[in-house]
Amino acid sequence: MALVPAPSSPGASVVITRRRLLRASGLAAAGLAAAPWRIRDAAVAQTATPVSAPDSTAWDDLARRLSGHLLRPDDAMYPAAAIINAARYQGTRPEGIAVCAAPEDAAVCVSWAREHGVPFVVRSGGHSYAGFSTSDGLVIDVKGMRAVAVDPANGTVTVAGGANNADVGDALAPYGVYFPGGRCPTVGVSGLTLGGGWGFSCRHLGMTSDTLVSTDLAAANGEIVTASERENPDLFWAVRGAGNGNFGVHTSFTYETVAAGQATVFSLTWAGGDTASLVDAISRMQVNGPRELGMRVAVRSPSRMPLTTPAPLDIDLIGLYWGPPADMDELLAPVERIQAADARTVAAMAFPAARAFLAATTPTGTYGIKTGFVTGPLAAKGIVTMLEWIGAMPGFPSRAQESTAGLYCWGGKVNDLAPDANAFVHRGPDLLFKCEALWEPEDDPDLIAANLDWLEGYHAAMQPYLSGGAYQNFTDRAQTDWQHAYYGTNFERLVEIKGRWDPENVFRYGQSIPVSR
Repeated sequence: MALVPAPSSPGASVVITRRRLLRASGLAAAGLAAAPWRIRDAAVAQTATPVSAPDSTAWDDLARRLSGHLLRPDDAMYPAAAIINAARYQGTRPEGIAVCAAPEDAAVCVSWAREHGVPFVVRSGGHSYAGFSTSDGLVIDVKGMRAVAVDPANGTVTVAGGANNADVGDALAPYGVYFPGGRCPTVGVSGLTLGGGWGFSCRHLGMTSDTLVSTDLAAANGEIVTASERENPDLFWAVRGAGNGNFGVHTSFTYETVAAGQATVFSLTWAGGDTASLVDAISRMQVNGPRELGMRVAVRSPSRMPLTTPAPLDIDLIGLYWGPPADMDELLAPVERIQAADARTVAAMAFPAARAFLAATTPTGTYGIKTGFVTGPLAAKGIVTMLEWIGAMPGFPSRAQESTAGLYCWGGKVNDLAPDANAFVHRGPDLLFKCEALWEPEDDPDLIAANLDWLEGYHAAMQPYLSGGAYQNFTDRAQTDWQHAYYGTNFERLVEIKGRWDPENVFRYGQSIPVSR
Protein backbone atom coordinates (compact mmCIF):
# COMPACT_ATOMS: atom_id res chain seq x y z
CA MET A 1 0.00 0.00 0.00
CA ALA A 2 1.39 3.37 -0.99
CA LEU A 3 1.75 6.01 1.64
CA VAL A 4 -0.63 8.94 1.50
CA PRO A 5 1.46 12.10 1.11
CA ALA A 6 1.68 14.27 4.19
CA PRO A 7 -0.07 17.64 3.94
CA SER A 8 3.37 19.28 3.93
CA SER A 9 6.15 16.99 2.83
CA PRO A 10 9.16 17.31 5.15
CA GLY A 11 12.09 18.99 3.51
CA ALA A 12 14.16 22.09 3.10
CA SER A 13 11.44 23.99 1.26
CA VAL A 14 9.07 23.59 4.21
CA VAL A 15 11.70 24.85 6.62
CA ILE A 16 12.48 27.84 4.42
CA THR A 17 8.77 28.66 4.21
CA ARG A 18 8.41 28.54 7.97
CA ARG A 19 11.47 30.71 8.48
CA ARG A 20 10.11 33.28 6.04
CA LEU A 21 6.82 33.24 7.92
CA LEU A 22 8.68 33.72 11.18
CA ARG A 23 10.61 36.67 9.83
CA ALA A 24 7.51 38.18 8.23
CA SER A 25 5.48 37.94 11.42
CA GLY A 26 8.24 39.25 13.65
CA LEU A 27 8.39 36.00 15.58
CA ALA A 28 12.07 35.52 14.86
CA ALA A 29 12.83 38.35 17.24
CA ALA A 30 11.04 36.42 19.97
CA GLY A 31 13.52 33.57 19.63
CA LEU A 32 11.24 31.20 17.72
CA ALA A 33 13.29 31.08 14.54
CA ALA A 34 15.46 28.33 16.03
CA ALA A 35 12.35 26.20 16.54
CA PRO A 36 10.31 26.20 13.32
CA TRP A 37 7.95 23.58 14.74
CA ARG A 38 6.52 26.29 17.02
CA ILE A 39 4.95 28.27 14.17
CA ARG A 40 1.64 26.43 14.69
CA ASP A 41 1.63 27.24 18.39
CA ALA A 42 2.58 30.87 17.79
CA ALA A 43 -0.32 31.24 15.37
CA VAL A 44 -2.72 30.02 18.03
CA ALA A 45 -1.22 32.37 20.59
CA GLN A 46 -1.78 35.36 18.30
CA THR A 47 -5.54 34.79 18.43
CA ALA A 48 -5.68 34.91 22.25
CA THR A 49 -7.45 37.72 24.07
CA PRO A 50 -4.93 40.49 24.90
CA VAL A 51 -3.86 40.56 28.51
CA SER A 52 -5.18 43.44 30.57
CA ALA A 53 -2.53 45.24 32.59
CA PRO A 54 -3.76 45.94 36.13
CA ASP A 55 -1.24 47.85 38.19
CA SER A 56 0.65 46.45 41.15
CA THR A 57 -1.98 47.80 43.51
CA ALA A 58 -4.59 45.53 41.95
CA TRP A 59 -2.32 42.49 42.21
CA ASP A 60 -1.55 43.38 45.83
CA ASP A 61 -5.28 43.52 46.47
CA LEU A 62 -5.71 40.02 45.08
CA ALA A 63 -2.86 38.77 47.26
CA ARG A 64 -4.49 40.22 50.39
CA ARG A 65 -7.82 38.56 49.57
CA LEU A 66 -6.33 35.06 49.32
CA SER A 67 -5.90 32.62 52.20
CA GLY A 68 -3.31 31.00 49.97
CA HIS A 69 -0.68 33.15 48.26
CA LEU A 70 0.01 34.90 44.99
CA LEU A 71 3.25 34.39 43.08
CA ARG A 72 4.49 37.16 40.79
CA PRO A 73 7.36 36.86 38.26
CA ASP A 74 9.94 38.27 40.70
CA ASP A 75 9.08 35.78 43.49
CA ALA A 76 11.63 33.07 44.24
CA MET A 77 9.16 30.19 43.76
CA TYR A 78 7.58 31.60 40.61
CA PRO A 79 9.80 29.68 38.12
CA ALA A 80 8.94 26.34 39.71
CA ALA A 81 5.23 27.20 39.92
CA ALA A 82 5.15 28.21 36.25
CA ILE A 83 6.27 24.78 35.00
CA ILE A 84 3.68 22.81 33.05
CA ASN A 85 3.72 19.33 31.56
CA ALA A 86 3.75 20.45 27.92
CA ALA A 87 7.10 22.24 27.80
CA ARG A 88 6.64 23.41 24.20
CA TYR A 89 4.22 26.00 25.63
CA GLN A 90 6.47 26.97 28.52
CA GLY A 91 7.20 30.32 26.91
CA THR A 92 3.89 31.68 28.19
CA ARG A 93 4.62 33.72 31.33
CA PRO A 94 1.71 34.31 33.73
CA GLU A 95 1.50 37.71 35.37
CA GLY A 96 0.37 35.97 38.52
CA ILE A 97 -0.13 32.44 39.86
CA ALA A 98 -2.72 32.18 42.62
CA VAL A 99 -1.89 29.20 44.83
CA CYS A 100 -5.32 28.46 46.28
CA ALA A 101 -5.63 27.06 49.80
CA ALA A 102 -9.43 26.96 50.03
CA PRO A 103 -12.46 26.99 47.70
CA GLU A 104 -13.05 30.63 48.54
CA ASP A 105 -9.68 31.49 47.00
CA ALA A 106 -10.89 30.17 43.65
CA ALA A 107 -14.03 32.29 43.91
CA VAL A 108 -11.99 35.38 44.81
CA CYS A 109 -9.73 34.82 41.79
CA VAL A 110 -12.64 34.54 39.37
CA SER A 111 -14.28 37.70 40.71
CA TRP A 112 -11.00 39.64 40.68
CA ALA A 113 -10.16 38.56 37.12
CA ARG A 114 -13.62 39.53 35.90
CA GLU A 115 -13.45 42.91 37.66
CA HIS A 116 -10.06 43.76 36.13
CA GLY A 117 -10.57 42.17 32.71
CA VAL A 118 -7.64 39.79 33.21
CA PRO A 119 -7.71 36.53 31.24
CA PHE A 120 -7.08 33.45 33.32
CA VAL A 121 -6.90 29.67 33.22
CA VAL A 122 -7.43 26.95 35.78
CA ARG A 123 -4.64 24.55 36.72
CA SER A 124 -5.03 21.32 38.66
CA GLY A 125 -2.46 18.73 37.60
CA GLY A 126 -1.06 20.95 34.85
CA HIS A 127 -1.10 18.06 32.34
CA SER A 128 -2.95 19.75 29.48
CA TYR A 129 -1.32 18.29 26.36
CA ALA A 130 -2.06 21.53 24.50
CA GLY A 131 -0.65 23.80 27.21
CA PHE A 132 -4.04 25.20 28.18
CA SER A 133 -3.09 25.19 31.87
CA THR A 134 -1.03 28.37 31.55
CA SER A 135 -1.89 31.94 30.62
CA ASP A 136 -0.33 35.36 30.06
CA GLY A 137 -2.68 36.64 32.74
CA LEU A 138 -3.67 34.78 35.91
CA VAL A 139 -3.29 31.08 36.65
CA ILE A 140 -5.74 29.80 39.28
CA ASP A 141 -3.79 26.87 40.68
CA VAL A 142 -5.74 24.48 42.92
CA LYS A 143 -3.30 21.59 43.12
CA GLY A 144 -2.42 22.48 46.72
CA MET A 145 -5.97 21.46 47.71
CA ARG A 146 -5.53 17.69 47.86
CA ALA A 147 -7.64 16.34 50.75
CA VAL A 148 -9.44 13.01 50.22
CA ALA A 149 -12.30 11.92 52.50
CA VAL A 150 -13.71 8.39 52.26
CA ASP A 151 -17.29 7.69 53.37
CA PRO A 152 -17.59 3.88 53.67
CA ALA A 153 -21.19 4.03 54.86
CA ASN A 154 -22.37 5.76 51.68
CA GLY A 155 -19.80 4.15 49.39
CA THR A 156 -18.42 7.50 48.25
CA VAL A 157 -15.21 9.47 48.27
CA THR A 158 -14.94 13.27 48.23
CA VAL A 159 -11.82 14.70 46.66
CA ALA A 160 -10.49 18.26 46.74
CA GLY A 161 -9.97 19.95 43.38
CA GLY A 162 -6.17 19.55 43.31
CA ALA A 163 -5.89 15.87 44.25
CA ASN A 164 -4.22 13.53 41.78
CA ASN A 165 -4.65 9.85 40.96
CA ALA A 166 -2.06 8.83 43.54
CA ASP A 167 -3.74 10.85 46.30
CA VAL A 168 -7.10 9.20 45.68
CA GLY A 169 -5.79 5.69 45.08
CA ASP A 170 -3.67 5.76 48.25
CA ALA A 171 -6.58 7.06 50.34
CA LEU A 172 -8.96 4.38 49.04
CA ALA A 173 -6.56 1.43 49.42
CA PRO A 174 -7.15 0.80 53.17
CA TYR A 175 -10.89 0.53 52.52
CA GLY A 176 -10.58 -2.04 49.73
CA VAL A 177 -12.43 0.18 47.27
CA TYR A 178 -11.59 2.18 44.17
CA PHE A 179 -13.08 4.52 41.60
CA PRO A 180 -12.36 4.44 37.85
CA GLY A 181 -9.25 6.58 38.01
CA GLY A 182 -6.47 7.05 35.50
CA ARG A 183 -3.10 5.39 35.05
CA CYS A 184 -0.70 8.29 35.65
CA PRO A 185 -0.19 8.98 39.39
CA THR A 186 0.49 12.71 38.93
CA VAL A 187 -2.51 13.53 36.73
CA GLY A 188 -5.11 15.62 38.55
CA VAL A 189 -8.47 13.91 38.95
CA SER A 190 -10.13 17.25 38.15
CA GLY A 191 -8.90 17.29 34.56
CA LEU A 192 -9.29 13.53 34.30
CA THR A 193 -12.94 13.68 35.34
CA LEU A 194 -14.02 16.80 33.50
CA GLY A 195 -12.78 15.48 30.15
CA GLY A 196 -14.24 11.99 30.59
CA GLY A 197 -11.53 9.97 32.30
CA TRP A 198 -9.92 6.94 30.63
CA GLY A 199 -8.36 4.17 32.68
CA PHE A 200 -7.70 0.44 32.42
CA SER A 201 -10.99 -0.17 34.26
CA CYS A 202 -13.18 1.94 31.97
CA ARG A 203 -14.83 -1.05 30.25
CA HIS A 204 -15.62 -2.57 33.65
CA LEU A 205 -16.40 0.53 35.73
CA GLY A 206 -17.12 3.24 33.16
CA MET A 207 -15.43 6.59 32.63
CA THR A 208 -14.37 8.58 35.68
CA SER A 209 -17.03 11.19 34.92
CA ASP A 210 -19.75 8.54 34.90
CA THR A 211 -19.26 7.80 38.62
CA LEU A 212 -19.34 11.47 39.63
CA VAL A 213 -22.09 12.15 42.18
CA SER A 214 -21.57 15.88 42.61
CA THR A 215 -18.99 18.64 42.24
CA ASP A 216 -18.52 22.08 43.77
CA LEU A 217 -17.16 24.87 41.61
CA ALA A 218 -16.52 28.59 41.64
CA ALA A 219 -18.74 29.81 38.82
CA ALA A 220 -18.27 32.81 36.54
CA ASN A 221 -20.21 35.09 38.91
CA GLY A 222 -17.74 34.33 41.72
CA GLU A 223 -20.15 32.17 43.69
CA ILE A 224 -19.45 28.57 44.73
CA VAL A 225 -22.22 26.30 43.48
CA THR A 226 -22.92 22.58 43.59
CA ALA A 227 -23.72 20.58 40.47
CA SER A 228 -25.47 17.22 40.80
CA GLU A 229 -28.53 15.43 39.48
CA ARG A 230 -30.64 17.44 41.95
CA GLU A 231 -28.80 20.78 42.03
CA ASN A 232 -28.12 22.61 38.79
CA PRO A 233 -28.59 19.47 36.66
CA ASP A 234 -27.84 21.31 33.41
CA LEU A 235 -24.41 22.27 34.72
CA PHE A 236 -23.88 18.74 36.03
CA TRP A 237 -24.67 17.36 32.58
CA ALA A 238 -22.14 19.70 30.99
CA VAL A 239 -19.17 19.23 33.31
CA ARG A 240 -19.20 15.44 32.88
CA GLY A 241 -17.13 15.44 29.72
CA ALA A 242 -16.83 19.14 28.85
CA GLY A 243 -15.92 20.79 32.12
CA ASN A 244 -12.21 21.44 31.62
CA GLY A 245 -11.83 25.18 32.18
CA ASN A 246 -15.23 25.90 30.61
CA PHE A 247 -17.73 26.47 33.41
CA GLY A 248 -15.89 27.08 36.67
CA VAL A 249 -13.00 26.31 38.98
CA HIS A 250 -13.82 22.92 40.45
CA THR A 251 -12.94 22.71 44.12
CA SER A 252 -14.29 19.26 45.06
CA PHE A 253 -15.69 16.07 43.55
CA THR A 254 -17.70 13.24 45.09
CA TYR A 255 -17.61 9.82 43.42
CA GLU A 256 -19.20 6.44 43.93
CA THR A 257 -16.70 3.73 44.86
CA VAL A 258 -16.65 0.01 44.11
CA ALA A 259 -15.04 -2.96 45.83
CA ALA A 260 -11.50 -3.61 44.58
CA GLY A 261 -10.00 -6.93 45.71
CA GLN A 262 -7.77 -9.15 43.57
CA ALA A 263 -7.09 -8.38 39.91
CA THR A 264 -4.77 -9.77 37.25
CA VAL A 265 -2.16 -7.63 35.55
CA PHE A 266 -0.39 -8.52 32.34
CA SER A 267 2.58 -7.18 30.41
CA LEU A 268 3.98 -8.67 27.21
CA THR A 269 6.55 -7.32 24.76
CA TRP A 270 7.67 -8.35 21.29
CA ALA A 271 10.70 -7.07 19.35
CA GLY A 272 10.23 -7.52 15.63
CA GLY A 273 8.42 -10.38 13.95
CA ASP A 274 4.91 -10.44 12.53
CA THR A 275 3.89 -7.04 13.85
CA ALA A 276 0.73 -6.70 11.73
CA SER A 277 -0.69 -10.07 12.79
CA LEU A 278 0.10 -9.38 16.44
CA VAL A 279 -1.62 -5.99 16.36
CA ASP A 280 -4.64 -7.55 14.66
CA ALA A 281 -4.89 -10.36 17.21
CA ILE A 282 -4.49 -7.97 20.16
CA SER A 283 -7.12 -5.64 18.72
CA ARG A 284 -9.57 -8.53 18.33
CA MET A 285 -8.78 -9.86 21.81
CA GLN A 286 -9.83 -6.54 23.31
CA VAL A 287 -12.88 -5.88 21.15
CA ASN A 288 -14.26 -9.41 21.53
CA GLY A 289 -13.12 -9.92 25.12
CA PRO A 290 -15.14 -9.48 28.31
CA ARG A 291 -15.69 -6.03 29.71
CA GLU A 292 -13.51 -6.96 32.68
CA LEU A 293 -10.52 -6.74 30.30
CA GLY A 294 -8.72 -3.44 29.74
CA MET A 295 -5.45 -2.93 27.88
CA ARG A 296 -3.17 -0.57 26.00
CA VAL A 297 -0.95 -1.72 23.15
CA ALA A 298 1.86 0.50 21.83
CA VAL A 299 3.80 0.06 18.61
CA ARG A 300 7.02 1.97 18.17
CA SER A 301 10.43 1.97 16.59
CA PRO A 302 13.33 1.60 19.03
CA SER A 303 15.57 3.53 16.63
CA ARG A 304 17.53 6.58 17.72
CA MET A 305 19.56 9.05 15.71
CA PRO A 306 21.67 8.65 13.72
CA LEU A 307 20.14 5.74 11.80
CA THR A 308 19.53 5.45 8.09
CA THR A 309 16.98 2.62 8.17
CA PRO A 310 14.22 1.90 10.69
CA ALA A 311 14.72 -0.95 13.12
CA PRO A 312 12.10 -3.71 13.58
CA LEU A 313 9.09 -2.43 15.46
CA ASP A 314 8.49 -3.11 19.14
CA ILE A 315 5.10 -4.02 20.60
CA ASP A 316 4.30 -3.34 24.24
CA LEU A 317 1.04 -4.74 25.64
CA ILE A 318 -0.06 -3.95 29.19
CA GLY A 319 -3.34 -4.14 31.02
CA LEU A 320 -5.70 -5.23 33.76
CA TYR A 321 -8.20 -8.07 34.01
CA TRP A 322 -10.79 -8.27 36.77
CA GLY A 323 -10.55 -12.05 36.94
CA PRO A 324 -8.08 -14.92 37.55
CA PRO A 325 -4.76 -15.34 35.71
CA ALA A 326 -5.90 -18.61 34.10
CA ASP A 327 -8.69 -16.78 32.28
CA MET A 328 -6.25 -14.09 31.17
CA ASP A 329 -3.91 -16.77 29.79
CA GLU A 330 -6.82 -18.11 27.78
CA LEU A 331 -7.60 -14.66 26.38
CA LEU A 332 -3.95 -14.20 25.38
CA ALA A 333 -3.61 -17.63 23.74
CA PRO A 334 -4.62 -16.55 20.19
CA VAL A 335 -2.11 -13.71 20.34
CA GLU A 336 0.74 -15.84 21.64
CA ARG A 337 0.11 -18.57 19.04
CA ILE A 338 1.19 -16.04 16.41
CA GLN A 339 4.46 -15.29 18.15
CA ALA A 340 5.82 -15.97 21.62
CA ALA A 341 6.46 -12.84 23.63
CA ASP A 342 10.05 -11.86 24.39
CA ALA A 343 8.98 -10.91 27.92
CA ARG A 344 5.80 -11.94 29.68
CA THR A 345 4.09 -11.27 33.02
CA VAL A 346 0.60 -12.44 33.99
CA ALA A 347 -0.01 -12.26 37.73
CA ALA A 348 -2.76 -11.86 40.31
CA MET A 349 -2.32 -8.99 42.75
CA ALA A 350 -4.24 -7.08 45.37
CA PHE A 351 -5.65 -4.07 43.56
CA PRO A 352 -3.33 -1.44 45.14
CA ALA A 353 -0.34 -3.45 43.90
CA ALA A 354 -1.95 -3.82 40.49
CA ARG A 355 -2.46 -0.07 40.32
CA ALA A 356 1.23 0.47 41.10
CA PHE A 357 2.26 -2.15 38.49
CA LEU A 358 0.31 -0.33 35.78
CA ALA A 359 1.40 3.18 36.75
CA ALA A 360 3.25 5.25 34.16
CA THR A 361 3.80 8.93 33.51
CA THR A 362 2.05 10.78 30.74
CA PRO A 363 4.36 12.25 28.09
CA THR A 364 6.29 15.15 29.55
CA GLY A 365 8.31 17.89 27.93
CA THR A 366 8.09 18.21 24.16
CA TYR A 367 5.61 16.13 22.20
CA GLY A 368 2.79 16.16 19.69
CA ILE A 369 -0.22 13.85 20.08
CA LYS A 370 -3.28 13.15 17.92
CA THR A 371 -6.22 10.81 18.54
CA GLY A 372 -9.21 9.14 16.96
CA PHE A 373 -11.61 6.29 17.66
CA VAL A 374 -11.97 2.79 16.22
CA THR A 375 -15.23 0.88 16.00
CA GLY A 376 -14.64 -2.87 15.90
CA PRO A 377 -11.13 -4.26 15.48
CA LEU A 378 -8.76 -2.01 13.57
CA ALA A 379 -9.14 -2.92 9.88
CA ALA A 380 -6.33 -4.83 8.19
CA LYS A 381 -5.69 -1.93 5.79
CA GLY A 382 -5.64 0.39 8.77
CA ILE A 383 -2.94 -1.72 10.43
CA VAL A 384 -0.89 -1.74 7.23
CA THR A 385 -1.26 2.04 6.89
CA MET A 386 -0.26 2.53 10.52
CA LEU A 387 2.88 0.40 10.18
CA GLU A 388 3.88 2.00 6.89
CA TRP A 389 3.65 5.47 8.41
CA ILE A 390 5.65 4.44 11.45
CA GLY A 391 8.34 3.17 9.09
CA ALA A 392 8.24 6.46 7.17
CA MET A 393 8.99 8.70 10.15
CA PRO A 394 11.48 11.25 8.75
CA GLY A 395 13.98 10.68 11.53
CA PHE A 396 14.22 9.41 15.06
CA PRO A 397 14.90 12.08 17.67
CA SER A 398 17.18 11.52 20.63
CA ARG A 399 14.14 10.85 22.80
CA ALA A 400 12.75 7.31 22.69
CA GLN A 401 9.28 7.15 21.16
CA GLU A 402 6.74 5.84 23.66
CA SER A 403 3.86 4.91 21.38
CA THR A 404 4.22 5.98 17.78
CA ALA A 405 0.90 4.14 17.54
CA GLY A 406 -1.28 3.21 20.48
CA LEU A 407 -4.64 1.47 20.90
CA TYR A 408 -6.49 1.89 24.20
CA CYS A 409 -9.44 -0.13 25.49
CA TRP A 410 -12.87 1.43 25.06
CA GLY A 411 -16.44 0.16 24.98
CA GLY A 412 -18.02 -2.04 27.64
CA LYS A 413 -19.61 0.07 30.35
CA VAL A 414 -18.45 3.25 28.60
CA ASN A 415 -20.94 2.48 25.85
CA ASP A 416 -23.81 1.55 28.16
CA LEU A 417 -24.80 5.22 28.35
CA ALA A 418 -26.36 7.10 25.46
CA PRO A 419 -24.15 9.74 23.77
CA ASP A 420 -26.32 12.48 25.24
CA ALA A 421 -26.61 11.05 28.76
CA ASN A 422 -23.99 13.61 29.72
CA ALA A 423 -21.56 15.77 27.77
CA PHE A 424 -19.13 12.90 27.15
CA VAL A 425 -20.31 11.87 23.70
CA HIS A 426 -17.88 9.08 22.71
CA ARG A 427 -20.15 6.12 23.51
CA GLY A 428 -19.91 3.93 20.40
CA PRO A 429 -16.23 3.08 19.75
CA ASP A 430 -14.32 -0.01 20.85
CA LEU A 431 -10.80 1.45 20.87
CA LEU A 432 -9.04 4.79 21.15
CA PHE A 433 -6.25 5.35 18.62
CA LYS A 434 -3.33 7.63 19.47
CA CYS A 435 -0.25 8.61 17.46
CA GLU A 436 2.55 10.81 18.70
CA ALA A 437 6.03 12.18 18.20
CA LEU A 438 8.40 13.01 21.07
CA TRP A 439 11.60 15.01 20.95
CA GLU A 440 14.16 16.84 23.07
CA PRO A 441 15.13 20.52 22.84
CA GLU A 442 18.60 19.60 21.60
CA ASP A 443 17.22 17.82 18.53
CA ASP A 444 17.60 19.36 15.07
CA PRO A 445 14.75 21.89 14.63
CA ASP A 446 14.34 20.86 11.00
CA LEU A 447 13.87 17.24 12.07
CA ILE A 448 11.28 18.28 14.66
CA ALA A 449 9.38 20.24 12.00
CA ALA A 450 9.53 17.28 9.61
CA ASN A 451 8.28 14.88 12.27
CA LEU A 452 5.35 17.15 13.13
CA ASP A 453 4.41 17.35 9.44
CA TRP A 454 4.71 13.56 9.35
CA LEU A 455 2.41 13.28 12.38
CA GLU A 456 -0.28 15.34 10.65
CA GLY A 457 0.00 13.23 7.50
CA TYR A 458 -0.05 10.00 9.47
CA HIS A 459 -3.18 11.03 11.36
CA ALA A 460 -4.86 12.09 8.09
CA ALA A 461 -3.97 8.78 6.44
CA MET A 462 -5.62 6.86 9.29
CA GLN A 463 -8.96 8.65 8.96
CA PRO A 464 -10.57 6.05 6.65
CA TYR A 465 -10.07 3.47 9.41
CA LEU A 466 -11.25 5.62 12.31
CA SER A 467 -14.85 6.33 13.26
CA GLY A 468 -14.48 10.05 13.88
CA GLY A 469 -13.97 12.25 16.87
CA ALA A 470 -11.02 12.94 19.15
CA TYR A 471 -10.48 12.48 22.88
CA GLN A 472 -10.76 15.85 24.63
CA ASN A 473 -8.41 14.86 27.45
CA PHE A 474 -5.63 14.45 24.87
CA THR A 475 -6.06 18.03 23.68
CA ASP A 476 -4.49 18.98 20.36
CA ARG A 477 -4.19 22.59 19.19
CA ALA A 478 -4.05 21.43 15.57
CA GLN A 479 -7.30 19.43 15.80
CA THR A 480 -9.64 20.55 13.04
CA ASP A 481 -13.26 21.21 14.00
CA TRP A 482 -12.37 20.42 17.61
CA GLN A 483 -15.85 21.50 18.69
CA HIS A 484 -17.45 18.46 17.13
CA ALA A 485 -14.40 16.20 17.30
CA TYR A 486 -14.47 16.52 21.10
CA TYR A 487 -18.19 16.99 21.76
CA GLY A 488 -20.04 15.72 18.69
CA THR A 489 -23.79 16.28 18.71
CA ASN A 490 -23.60 17.59 22.29
CA PHE A 491 -21.80 20.76 21.25
CA GLU A 492 -24.90 22.85 20.56
CA ARG A 493 -26.34 22.09 24.00
CA LEU A 494 -22.99 22.92 25.61
CA VAL A 495 -23.02 26.33 23.93
CA GLU A 496 -26.49 26.99 25.36
CA ILE A 497 -25.43 25.97 28.88
CA LYS A 498 -22.26 28.03 28.60
CA GLY A 499 -24.35 31.06 27.72
CA ARG A 500 -26.44 30.62 30.84
CA TRP A 501 -23.58 29.99 33.28
CA ASP A 502 -20.88 32.20 31.79
CA PRO A 503 -22.59 34.85 29.63
CA GLU A 504 -19.52 37.11 29.67
CA ASN A 505 -17.30 34.21 28.55
CA VAL A 506 -14.77 34.75 31.33
CA PHE A 507 -13.75 31.07 31.16
CA ARG A 508 -12.01 31.08 27.81
CA TYR A 509 -8.89 29.69 26.16
CA GLY A 510 -7.86 28.38 22.75
CA GLN A 511 -10.44 25.59 22.63
CA SER A 512 -13.01 26.71 25.19
CA ILE A 513 -16.71 26.35 24.55
CA PRO A 514 -18.10 29.67 23.24
CA VAL A 515 -21.21 31.41 24.52
CA SER A 516 -22.76 31.54 21.04
CA ARG A 517 -22.30 30.01 17.62
